[in-house]
Amino acid sequence: MSFTNVSHSIPYALVGLVVVAIASIKWLRVAQREHYVPGYVVRFASRWYFSRESTANTSIAVVLAFAFIAAISRPHSPEVAIPALALGVVAAVFSPVGLGYKGRSSKLAWTRRAKVLYACTLAITAVLSVLAYLANLSAGLATVFVIFSPLLMDLASYVTRPFERRALDPFVKSAAAKLDQVNPVRVGITGSYGKTSTKNYIAQLASESLTVLASPASFNNRGGLARAVNENLLPGTQVFIAEMGTYQKGEIASLVEWVKPNIVAITAIGPVHLERFGSEDAILEAKREIATDASTVVLNVDDKRLAGLADELEREGRHVVRASGTDTAREVSVVKDDAGNAAVYHHQRYLGSTSTPVALSNLAVAVAITLELGVPEEVIGKGLGGLKAASSRLNVVTTEAGVTVIDDTYNSNPAGARLALAQLEAHASQGGKRVVVTPGMVELGSQQYDENRALGVAIGVAATHICVVGLTNRRALLAGAKEGGGRLITLLEFRTRERAVEWVRQNLGSGDAVLYENDLPDHFA
Repeated sequence: MSFTNVSHSIPYALVGLVVVAIASIKWLRVAQREHYVPGYVVRFASRWYFSRESTANTSIAVVLAFAFIAAISRPHSPEVAIPALALGVVAAVFSPVGLGYKGRSSKLAWTRRAKVLYACTLAITAVLSVLAYLANLSAGLATVFVIFSPLLMDLASYVTRPFERRALDPFVKSAAAKLDQVNPVRVGITGSYGKTSTKNYIAQLASESLTVLASPASFNNRGGLARAVNENLLPGTQVFIAEMGTYQKGEIASLVEWVKPNIVAITAIGPVHLERFGSEDAILEAKREIATDASTVVLNVDDKRLAGLADELEREGRHVVRASGTDTAREVSVVKDDAGNAAVYHHQRYLGSTSTPVALSNLAVAVAITLELGVPEEVIGKGLGGLKAASSRLNVVTTEAGVTVIDDTYNSNPAGARLALAQLEAHASQGGKRVVVTPGMVELGSQQYDENRALGVAIGVAATHICVVGLTNRRALLAGAKEGGGRLITLLEFRTRERAVEWVRQNLGSGDAVLYENDLPDHFA
């Protein structure tokens, strides 16, 4: 078997398949982290290879472009096809620089779905390799497969998506039947941000007098909610709280169809996931699906879009409860009192307060829902005193060394970041270091640079040091921090969060404070 016959050669046809099998492991990790949404592997590959911050990966992309042109222009020439294939193989296996196979923060879990997607990717590649062999284009198309392995995985995502949805149907039907059998009051919560915190507050306040099940962690999609019901809903449960997330129009509608929430809430509309939806109006349209059949709708009317939706739903004859973190004239409001605590009012009647750092509008929505569940005002007032923040959302602790640590690593929105910076200023002693460790915010579409620059400006005003993690928002954060803090803020850059944490431990002491604002998985550059 001649290796000089690059046009009709089984070894060259196999090279593409073997290399795709290797390279696809890292892209499978990206697909898994992005919830297997078709198109997102290519999107992330583009970010890695064409980022202005990574000249090494951009240089590799240029080399791959030349290899691609050579492979398709002279596929029958060994002098051209073999070096092109060799370049493609090395680049596919060892690049992009910085994206590893194992992962530091987001390791690949070989779930059933991951195995199916991986197998489908290899099957597509195998079929294409056979066709390349039959078409006398073995080495040329093998180079193309190797270079475009992220595209092959996205293609597999498109192919398997309908089958994956059907595979979930029995579990969803089982969950729907169990909900009907146990028949709890069903609460649905969505919003661009604030969903998990609001769910957490409701569960705490309502559990004083009712048996409550809240969907755990980030179980906020079709499979996650079905699993939460099937595994955790017990006879006698009086309230089920379902957090509902969405990446595209129609997803929440499909959840509402079988969860059938009686009481629903939208916490906020903002630029989070803007790159997926295109506009905040499109986000509103997707989120409002939660109110399709609910008897009661609670809305954060500090958001102008939700204030408009409240009026619209009320004209339709729906029972709408308006909640606010600024306006005490609303049905439920939460405002800061003189002591800096969050004071809660129902029809301007004081219920109680909490010293726990909270987003005021989130707590207002939570209290409104808890009242709609029939929990007495006095029980809610008592529960406010022991209210706890959700995990990794404005959690404040002091280390043995006397450093105040504010953990806001699950936050990724402009409003939450401003609240976290206020906590940083409040907890640092006079003259102490105020450090922010952050990779910035993502999925903000066309607003991402501007929003992260604005965050940098706010950090420059509030902090003495900014530790920028990774490359994704580096330029925007540093530009903003320089603008906001001038020469008074120290600018530090770290490739990984672990290195930033190590710097914090070595350089902070008693009276200093550090805010960990957001934490991106390492499939981001």
